[in-house]
Amino acid sequence: ASSCQTVGRAGVIFLAMAVSVGARPMANNMVRAARLASKTAARRHVVPSACVSPVLCQSRHKASGTPAALSPPPFPTVIIYNQSKHATQSVLADIRAVWGNKVRVLQTLEEGRQRLPGMDGALYVQPKTWGNLEHFKERLDWLCTQDHGLHHDRVSGKVVFMPGWSAFAESSEAARAVDALGLVWPGTEPVASQSLEKIGFKRICAEVGAPTPPFVVLSEEDAGVDLTDPVAKDKCVTGFMKACANMNTDHKGLLKSIHGGGGKGTAHLDDPSDPVQVRAAVEKVLVEMNRSDGIYFEQKVNTTGDGRFYQLELEVDGETCSQGGRFVWFNSRLQKVVEIGFADDLIPFFMPAGVYQKSREGGVGIAKKG
Repeated sequence: ASSCQTVGRAGVIFLAMAVSVGARPMANNMVRAARLASKTAARRHVVPSACVSPVLCQSRHKASGTPAALSPPPFPTVIIYNQSKHATQSVLADIRAVWGNKVRVLQTLEEGRQRLPGMDGALYVQPKTWGNLEHFKERLDWLCTQDHGLHHDRVSGKVVFMPGWSAFAESSEAARAVDALGLVWPGTEPVASQSLEKIGFKRICAEVGAPTPPFVVLSEEDAGVDLTDPVAKDKCVTGFMKACANMNTDHKGLLKSIHGGGGKGTAHLDDPSDPVQVRAAVEKVLVEMNRSDGIYFEQKVNTTGDGRFYQLELEVDGETCSQGGRFVWFNSRLQKVVEIGFADDLIPFFMPAGVYQKSREGGVGIAKKG
């Protein structure tokens, strides 16, 4: 089974954002990123980088029966930037499966935490600074004085910044910031991500007639406040509460951040008309994300089940929707549990054929608009 979210076409390069569970999709992503790096290296402002000295993994792995030695890596160094151990481990497993220890893998993690087994090094950041690339840059710049090998790779445009499974991987803001750091961004160009973040995507769905749950935007992207200021934070919270009250609904829903992922930045809101519940949900999202922009309310589609829900993932290149897709199970904490890839002849095992066909038509419509 594999996980590879398609985000669109960037010029002549078709790139995937999320890291794949399968080795081959992951390899393809990095190869595509290599092409992107070759095209952008000349225009980049390069900043030195570094990392602690590596402890190389001793084992070699194989992917689909192909030895790692037969698959030379397009980049010698990867920095994984994801606070989830599960997502980070998945990225590491993909890399080791294809290239063994030929790629140096560095884990970004908070100070005081232990890096995962098999990592070659760690880049430590302060707690609760995830998403703050200014702080990341400071740590990266300092570490460059400690590791000349990584410094050389970075100035040569050979260090990949891999966010893994997270909404951060879909952020145009993050893409621009990573590019400014002199690191390789293995995803679509920012102009495409800008219109395909969660709120923008839902707006496109509504415009082209693709089914999407009713939603209300509480704050636009990049329109946040300084949450370290108690007065500004309280004003933000009360403003969100007022916006929820103005919806005039008690329909169950979710309060979500476009910057969230893996269950983080999402709060269940069983009664949007109850100010106590709304305040608790707003504060949960703000604490988890440490930012107030890109917040929206979305009604729940099914409120009578046991908490699980499913997702169909389709790939669209230009105006052509690929055959087959991926069927995803989420648990009650809104985290992906498993993904299964399927071909067209296996559709009856997952959903009615009419639902699948309607989804494909909606996907093409979204791609044309986006």
